[in-house]
Amino acid sequence: MRVTPQPFVRALPLEYPASEIYFFEPLDERVPVYQKPFTLVQEMVLEGQPEAQKALSGKDSLTVTGFLDYQDFDDKLCFSPASVPLTWTLSLR
Repeated sequence: MRVTPQPFVRALPLEYPASEIYFFEPLDERVPVYQKPFTLVQEMVLEGQPEAQKALSGKDSLTVTGFLDYQDFDDKLCFSPASVPLTWTLSLR
C-alpha cells in the first residue's frame, strides 16, 4: 500500500497479518499468500510543530489518499499486478 505524501501527515509502517506459503505448481514456486479475508492497519501521525497546528486549525477532517497494489492468482494462472485508488477521511479532534 502506498499513501500519497501530504504536508504535516506521516504514515507509519503498514502492518500486514501473517501470510501462509502456497506452492504454485505451474512455476514450481512457493509464495506468501492471503487466502482468507484480512485487515491491513495503517497508522497516520499528525505532526505537532506550530506550522502544522496552524495549517490544521479549524479543520474537523482530513482526507488522505493512496493506492493498494496487489496481484491475484489461482491454482492455474497469475494475473497482472493491479492498483486500486483509496481514500480515507480522518476526523480531527
